[in-house]
Order: sequence, then structure tokens, then C-alpha cells
Amino acid sequence: MPKIMTTSMLTSSCIVALVFASGPSALAQSDDGAAAGEVIVIDSITVTARKRAESITDVPETISAFSEDALKKGSIINIDKLGLSVPNVVLSRRGDNEPNVVIRGVGSFGNVQGIGFYIDDVQNFTDQASRLVDLERIEVLKGPQGTLYGGSSVGGAVKYVTKKPSVEGFEGQATIEVGQQKIKNGNGSINIPLSDMFAARVSGYIDTNNGFLENNVTGINNDKSKEHGIRVALRFTPSDATDVNLSFRYSDLENGGNDYYTTPSPSVFRLESNLNLDVFNKRRILAGILNIEHDVTSDLSVTSLTSYTERKSEILWDLDYSPLDGVWVFQTDPVDTKVFTQEVRLQSNFDDGWNWLVGGYYARLRDRLPVNTAADVVIGTDFGGAPDFILGFHDNTSLEEILAGFATVTYSSGPFEASLGARLNHSDFFGLNRVIDESLSVKDTVVLPKLTLSYEVGPAVMVYFNLAEGYEPARFTLFNATPLLPYEPEKARNFEVGVKGQTPNALLTYEIAAFFIQSKDRQLETLVLDPSGVPNEAIGNVGDARTFGGEFALTVRPVAELSFTINGGVMDSKFTAGMFDGFEVPYAPDFSGGASVDYETEITSSLVLSLRADVSYSSAFFWDTINTLEQDSYAVFGARIAISPPDGRWEVAVRGENLTDEAYHSELQPFDGDVLARRGQPRLVVGSVSARF
Repeated sequence: MPKIMTTSMLTSSCIVALVFASGPSALAQSDDGAAAGEVIVIDSITVTARKRAESITDVPETISAFSEDALKKGSIINIDKLGLSVPNVVLSRRGDNEPNVVIRGVGSFGNVQGIGFYIDDVQNFTDQASRLVDLERIEVLKGPQGTLYGGSSVGGAVKYVTKKPSVEGFEGQATIEVGQQKIKNGNGSINIPLSDMFAARVSGYIDTNNGFLENNVTGINNDKSKEHGIRVALRFTPSDATDVNLSFRYSDLENGGNDYYTTPSPSVFRLESNLNLDVFNKRRILAGILNIEHDVTSDLSVTSLTSYTERKSEILWDLDYSPLDGVWVFQTDPVDTKVFTQEVRLQSNFDDGWNWLVGGYYARLRDRLPVNTAADVVIGTDFGGAPDFILGFHDNTSLEEILAGFATVTYSSGPFEASLGARLNHSDFFGLNRVIDESLSVKDTVVLPKLTLSYEVGPAVMVYFNLAEGYEPARFTLFNATPLLPYEPEKARNFEVGVKGQTPNALLTYEIAAFFIQSKDRQLETLVLDPSGVPNEAIGNVGDARTFGGEFALTVRPVAELSFTINGGVMDSKFTAGMFDGFEVPYAPDFSGGASVDYETEITSSLVLSLRADVSYSSAFFWDTINTLEQDSYAVFGARIAISPPDGRWEVAVRGENLTDEAYHSELQPFDGDVLARRGQPRLVVGSVSARF
């Protein structure tokens, strides 16, 4: 509690200081929202939540969207920081750089997908937690997204939209960052017009981080990481009616992957993990996306979206999490994951009246979970004498195929709009466990409907209702000698009402929503030890649940140079059937939210000062289904100061994260009488220099 109070006081102090720093003119303007009759216009972000470009204020559902400028000012360069910026969302990276994500109490940690991640509308199954670079925006869609996005979006979706090449002109940018934990990062992009129809865009990054989790045995921090990547995008526009975008991305990551420690209690934190091995997690990604959009007529367009991704993964993990020569796992050869997807959409584009969209989707995923596909285990000398090599401890292969058709019909008349959609989704999961020489195929077919009603009360105010369903497909666990026991698909139904809009003078922009979610056959992953002491990950259905709650987001902009933002979400999430009936659903805090203030002012005719302060807060929640492991409430405070010329050609900035050094966990689970934990980022200060040309 003292730290939370201190953080709140710090935040309040920064806000007050920035208000007074804005000077008398700003305070005077705030009385009537504008000075000398000036009308303040708040830019509206364009999103594609409904697979057509729309202003976020026109979409009748809850969306948290971050523009390029918001990502920069908030220093949102990874999903950990993104998770701290959105209410009713628990989002972080696992040690192996895979995501843990729960939205509105739906989703899960571990190998249960739960929430869909997308790059340029292509579902990403391989590198969801990669470095966020050269993005136009991020969209976080809350609630089941089954109708337009299919399975594995039962709780929502996170969409990354990259910048497209442009024929408008040659331009580029570069940024260098240095900071604590021996951080040395660099990223940049360049846009190259090749003709009046061709353009190319190249972006890349190099990140190194020594981490903060010391290892006094090896002398090498377990959470060190280095990553580099490049993206090449080509754009061809032979006419106003045709837009062809082809992109390739490559990334190479090596981190500890095993940056956990054991602790006797969730309230005991450590900054060391003394393993006897220099652990690593290696991942290489090569992917391509081809997007072809063509206007058949002025009111009819077709879109083809094709992708292919290949991932090679390799690990060396210490599974006894101690200095003992106990249990460790490695992969003799890298595991090769291959993903192919194809989507085709045909849609109308009328200004009013009837509009429709119809599409088909196919995906083929080979060996999506690399750790559970192939791994060898060593039982060391401290666990019973001579080393025991168990080659082929995991020896599995899996193939998942998804086939779907979807359609939506929308009718607009004046201020009223109604939309009805449905998706027929078929999933076929095949797995072969060579350890026990058994194979199994699990299939399911579902219909995922969505109904949306909205009404524009005024020129800048909309009320809406939507009913949506989503699901996570049925599968089974492929793990060592575990029997092939299938589990049922998880389904969720979301009821939501809301209002969004802004005041006539744009002083206040707001979004308020209330929701109720029914979940059936929740899928959760548990960690259990087999007779040899090796941790096993098992997925199963744990019962039904219900969640109800509300969210709000408010932005006040008294003048163009000053803005205040506050958001929050409340939830009550409990199991209603099954073995955990009456227990609280894990990863679902009763309240989460944040606030920020941004201010810019010219300190000279050639220099602009930018200031930002922000805070994120989460109330206590449970990590497990039996409600024995509790995360205490915590608040994370950050601040940024930057200097640049008015044209933004260069910028020098310093950013501080978790300035009060609040201790919290980003992952926690029971482990052999103790708790296996991953700590959230301690205090971190990073400086950067950027240039545009």
C-alpha cells in the first residue's frame, strides 16, 4: 500500500506540474475548450476491426488503438508494456518469448492460445511477442472475435498494422537507444519510391539486453537477450483500383528462455536465479505476406491475403531451477514449424443502405508448439548417480487444419445501423506421439454468430449493443508419455453495451462499456511433475465461468499541446460449474487501469519540449484455479522527457520505466512445493536519439 500511495502521489504531482507548466494561456483556454474561437480537433485513428477501414469512433465495439505517435510517447516497444497500457488485459511475454494474454478474464497463460495475434490481418502463430518496429498502429479488440477472426480469438485479438510503402517521396528514420541492463538497441526504416506505381520500404532492428536476473553460478544473466530482424515491403499500384502489397520479414532471437526462479511465496521476490547451465532459447522466423486488393467496381472490392511462415526453434533449459546438476532439456536439432494461410474476401462499399462481406479462410499449421514436439532430457548426477540421457523424451508431430466461411450483412439508415454475421469454422487437429506410438485426430465444427446494433444520438455520440461468440478449438496434449486424451473446445459468448463520442468542442473524448461473458469448458494449462521429476505441461477443460464488468477511457485536451488520459476496467470473474465452481478465475483482477498526461511546448523558436508521465495499476488477482497463489496489487509509474525541433527532424529523449521500482510478478505457478516465478521489469532508464530524413 505505501508504494501504491507513493506512486499515485507522484503521478498526481506530475500532472499538476504539467498543468502549471502549460502556463496561463492553457488554463484560460480550458475554460471554454478553445482560445479565440479555435476549434480543437482530436485526430481519430482509422482501424480495420471489421475488416474495412473505419474511424475508431464509428466502430460499435470496444477497441484500444495506439497510433505511431502514441506508441513512441508511451515507449510501447513490446507486449509487456502494451499489457500495462490497456485495462482489463493481462499481457506479458513468457521466458521463451511466447505471449501470456487474458482479456476480460478470457484467455490463458501457457500453450492455450486464447487470444489471436495478427500482423497485417494475418494470424500470427509463431512470433507474437517480437519487437514492435515500424508500425502504423496497434489495435486491441476486446471480447470474442470468432465471426471475422475464427478460432483462437475467444477472448479478443491483438492486431499489428505495419507501415506500407508509398510513392509520395523518399523518407526514413533511425533510432539508437542505450540504457541500464546494458541495453543497446537500434532500429530504422527507409521508404523508397521506385516509380509512380512501385515503392519499397525496408525496416530493421538490433536489440541487446543483459537482463536483470543474475546467475551467480555461470556469471551470465538468465534473462539476457539479443534479437535482430529485417522487413522488406514492396507495393505495386498499377491503377487506382488495384493495390498489391508483398512483404517479407526475418527475425533471429536468442534469449535465456528459462528466466524463472523458485520462491517460497508469491510475495517473495528475487533478482537472481542460480542455475548451473547457461540456458538459451533460439528462434528464427522467415515469413511472407501477399495482400492483393482490387476494386471490381466503385462499390465492390475483392481481397486476397496469402501468407507462409517458417520458424526454427532450439532450446537448452534447466528444469530443476537450481544450482544442482538435476534435470535439463535440450533439442538435438531445431524444430521446424510451418504455417500457411489463405483468406479471400468480397465486400460491398456503399455509402448507406445495405452492405455485405463474404469470405473464406484456410490455414495449415505443422508442429505449432516446438517445445512439445521434440526434446531430449538429461537426469544429472545430483539426481541419482550417473547421468541418464533420455533421448526422444518428447517425440511428437502435429498438423492442424482450419477451414472456414464467414459473412456479415449490415444495414444503415440515417443514425441507425444493424449488422448480423456468422462464421462456419471447421478445425482438424492430428497428433502423433512416437513415445507411446499413438496418434489421434480431433475435429470440431462450430457456428460463430455476431449481432451489432448502434445508434448515433448526435453528430459525435454513438450508443451500441453487440452479441458475439468465439471459441478455442478442441485438441489434446502431446507431451512425453502422456495419454492422448482430447479436451473439448472452449466457447465464450459476450454481451456488450456501450457509448462513445466527444463533446462538441472536442474537449472530452470518451468511451464507456459494460459487458457480460459466459464461458463454457474453459481450457487451462497446468504444470505437473512426472515420476522422474520432469515438469509436464498438460491442458484440459476446467469448467464453466462467467465474467461481468465495465470499462471506460477518457481523454481531455484543453489545448492542442496538452492532453490527459485516464482509463479503467472492473471485473468480477468466477467459475460457475466444474471442479472449481465458486472460485475466482485466474488472471482476472477486479480493477485495472491507468492514467497519463502529455504536454508539448516551444522552449525556444527552434526547440520543442515534450513531457509525459503515466501510471498503470492492477488490483490483486489469483494465478491458480484453487485461489492459493495471489498477486498483490501493484502500480507501475513511468515518465518521458524529449527535446526536438518543431519539424521533428531529430529527437533526444530519456524514458524511465517502473520508477518506484515496484516488485510484481509477470508469471507464477506451483512447482514442487514452491512457486515458480518470473519477475516484472524493475526500474529501468533508457535514453534515445532519433533522426528523420
